[in-house]
Amino acid sequence: MKQQRLTVMGSLLAAGLLLSVALWFFFSHLETNRIQRQFQSDVTETGHAFIQAMNAHFEALYSLQLTLDTQGIPDAEGFETLTGKILRRYPAITALEWIPEVPQEQREAHEAQAARWLPGYVVTEQVASGERVAAGERSVYYPALYVAPMAGNEAVIGYDLGAHAFRFEAVQRARDSGRLQLTVPLQLRHQGESQGILSLLPVYEFPEPMSSVERQESLIGFVGGVFSPAHIFLSSAGNQVAQPFSFTLIDTLAPAGNRVVFSLVPEAEKGLASQQTRFRYVQKDLASDQISETYDTRYRYVHQVLTKGGRRWVIEAVPRLEYIQAHASLLPWWIFGGVNVLFILAATVLFFVFKRDQQTYEQLTAQHDKLRAVNEKLERLSLKDPLTGIANQRAFEESLDITVRIARRDLSPMALLVIQIDDVALFANQLSPEQFEESVRRLATELSRTLKRPADVLARLDDDRFVAILPNTNNGEVVARQLRTAAERLNLADQTTHPSPYLTISIGALTVFDLEGLTAESVFHLAESQLQAAQQEGNQKLSVRVIKRETSVEKVLD
Repeated sequence: MKQQRLTVMGSLLAAGLLLSVALWFFFSHLETNRIQRQFQSDVTETGHAFIQAMNAHFEALYSLQLTLDTQGIPDAEGFETLTGKILRRYPAITALEWIPEVPQEQREAHEAQAARWLPGYVVTEQVASGERVAAGERSVYYPALYVAPMAGNEAVIGYDLGAHAFRFEAVQRARDSGRLQLTVPLQLRHQGESQGILSLLPVYEFPEPMSSVERQESLIGFVGGVFSPAHIFLSSAGNQVAQPFSFTLIDTLAPAGNRVVFSLVPEAEKGLASQQTRFRYVQKDLASDQISETYDTRYRYVHQVLTKGGRRWVIEAVPRLEYIQAHASLLPWWIFGGVNVLFILAATVLFFVFKRDQQTYEQLTAQHDKLRAVNEKLERLSLKDPLTGIANQRAFEESLDITVRIARRDLSPMALLVIQIDDVALFANQLSPEQFEESVRRLATELSRTLKRPADVLARLDDDRFVAILPNTNNGEVVARQLRTAAERLNLADQTTHPSPYLTISIGALTVFDLEGLTAESVFHLAESQLQAAQQEGNQKLSVRVIKRETSVEKVLD
């Protein structure tokens, strides 16, 4: 009997240890995911505040362009007067410029006229040694004629943007599009700044030229603004207090050597009135030894913040260990210790009161059942998209595989529709994150309501992509048109922020009558290629393909 008690107690203690370890890993995983979501939320909020501040600075450039459009091009003194208020209000604008278009045959007259108010003025360019020299001959020049403030920007006056490949690229895009364009990150030579962005807005002789040829013929020049994105970030609402994670703003469309716009690293400082650690941002790259000793790269997060003016900016953020410690809880350890204590007490009672073994066993069984119920609930939730409540990608893959197998077995037709929100980045930029998520939820609800058959499945694959599985369907085009109409009927928009604000969708529709030789993966790829074909035609398009029984598998896969 004693040996039996020891055996039962030892088995119980071993089971308790194993269960506590398993629960520790499980809740540690949940804790990691919670911290990751919190970190991503903080980075997204910070990036949103930064872009709001950037847009405010862009509006200052638009106001200057409008003034020049309506009142004409002033002289140097008038330009300084116009820009003074803007520069005082927006200290992150390091320079505002007027950059006229000067054909080669008018260069001499342009230099002579400018020399009246600025003796020695000449159109210049920079050679490989870094020296500024008189610009060589080219068909047209884009020199900086007026610059405000003058102090610290003397070297900019007369510099020809056409002499610099990156700047000239932005000049051409602004001239031909009629919209604000941004350069890749460029080195600033004053005020201790490391990187700056040159923004260009064209000014035309005739209002609203329609074609690129008309814009080229009526171009007068450009309003230029040199911005310090790092200064804007640090002064934006909500970012004055440094967070314990690094920020690197990257231009993903820039050449490899010019992608980093700025890099901010938080450095700890001790407050005088409190022992709580505070941080301040310092502009420098994050060194590899800092990453290994001070930061947790498991939580590295890349978030897109801007797609504008020919540029695509993303923020790459890495949290310090202090951030993880501040947001972590002791729940996994409490569970680990609590379970172990529970089993030790149970084993001790069992050693002295063997008759209560059955009661203890039933309690443990009940606890196991509760854990299994929790796991089953989590399994059910894992098949749903957390934002919209419809099926997620995992559920879609399982449903598509089953539908393809049944259709192949019964020789019945099926349809697959791949749906994508048009210009989702542009639409999302008009709204707050909460408004955008609400728009996606409403779209998912409307699409799901339009699919009336119980066997039809609507799933969300990505932020902007949905897919509909239609078993026993011989005409997917009809349903695709109904879904597109349903999205239009929602009329989701914020009409105060953009001239074309409505949410629309494009759909690739595939109807298959014979699935012999086709797999679920190949059917999805065929439908996805139809979506790509629809998107090539523009927004709010529909591309349809029907695979009939006489179509060979080789032709379909080709």
